[in-house]
Amino acid sequence: MEAAQDSCTPLASLIRVAVHSDDSARLIAAAGVLAALPLALVGPHGETLGYAPDGSDGRRALAVARAAARNRLATAVGWRIVPIRRTTPLGFLAIGTRPGESADEQALVDALPELVAEQLHRVALLRAHRDAFVRRLVSDPRFDVEEARHEAGELGLQLADAYVPAIVTWQAAPPPLPVVERLVRDARRQVERSLAVLLPHRIVVLYPAPATGAPLAEASAWLAQIVAQARALAPSFPLHAIVADAAVELAGVGAELAELDALRRLAPRAGSSGAVIPSGAYALERLWWDHLDLAAARRFVDARLEPLTNWDRAHRTDLVAVLEAALDFPRHDQAASSCFMHRNTFRHRLRQASELLGTTLDDPDERLGLHVALKLRRLLAAASLDGDAGVAGAQAAAASRSRGQPTRRSIGAVRAHALRPLRRHV
Repeated sequence: MEAAQDSCTPLASLIRVAVHSDDSARLIAAAGVLAALPLALVGPHGETLGYAPDGSDGRRALAVARAAARNRLATAVGWRIVPIRRTTPLGFLAIGTRPGESADEQALVDALPELVAEQLHRVALLRAHRDAFVRRLVSDPRFDVEEARHEAGELGLQLADAYVPAIVTWQAAPPPLPVVERLVRDARRQVERSLAVLLPHRIVVLYPAPATGAPLAEASAWLAQIVAQARALAPSFPLHAIVADAAVELAGVGAELAELDALRRLAPRAGSSGAVIPSGAYALERLWWDHLDLAAARRFVDARLEPLTNWDRAHRTDLVAVLEAALDFPRHDQAASSCFMHRNTFRHRLRQASELLGTTLDDPDERLGLHVALKLRRLLAAASLDGDAGVAGAQAAAASRSRGQPTRRSIGAVRAHALRPLRRHV
């Protein structure tokens, strides 16, 4: 009887690690010691989850596991490769083999894939519940703080009293999903009590702050690291981060992120080569959103830019971008660089744009009017991204008529409606 209990001791200790820990690296390290075999575990896209021992044998096991994930390697001499899955793929386990394994070691190795699968499945479910909670937290400005804290505690999350909200956003399509998921995971690990969640075309991140109005230097440095990592992993996918001007109380996170989500639809500010852009850089757009008549803005833009936009549409050129760069930057070499053009090419196209508009850009009032029209054009394009914007306009018009007021649709109304997709994806 005692001999039977002793023979079960290694397996029982491994089961305890698998059940009581969510750390895959710890489970693999314990299994490597107990089985005296090289082991490695990677995620479904080849990301490292753990390997043992900490040396050349462990790194060799890791290379085999990565090859299984990335190249669909099914067999390798001297290795047992086990796909780990439940309802979805969870990863790949590489186990070194050797002749003469004892019965205890063989039992442990046979049980390891199932223990790993159970642990990864449990962790994946917990992560999914946490992500769903954070999505609700960042998308609903009306959530109850105490209820949120209670739910977070049940999920093993500790919420800070205040956060610096930010959005990491791509200027076009986002990079492959494994890259984005890695960014989210790494962002969470870097700072205790930080929150990060993936939403369509952006990552929402919350940096914990001791109180509202706390300095933003640390939050900006953290965001700069995230953006730098993203640019290193996917250099062909331009991105930037937009950060709030100050830390806000937990109850105000949703409303502040709604503002940032509207700002992300705009391109980065001219000359903002830095990784992190403060929301204050868009102060003029925020003013327009709340006070500008949408129809009047369209008329203003058309009156000043229509010859240029018609030419671009007919000839598939982008003289509008050339004109905007010329007005954004004080020097033509900087403007040409922003358009990825040689200076001579840039000057030629700028001259062509000026001729189409019938101006030399020498008059300061004319330059200002064109510059404002170009910025409004971007704002109108962002406001029209939501396909249901016309419904919002009709509702706003009906409400105005019912109050006996003239029909007037502001960009602020469009922005509010455009934020609805954030809630639909929860």
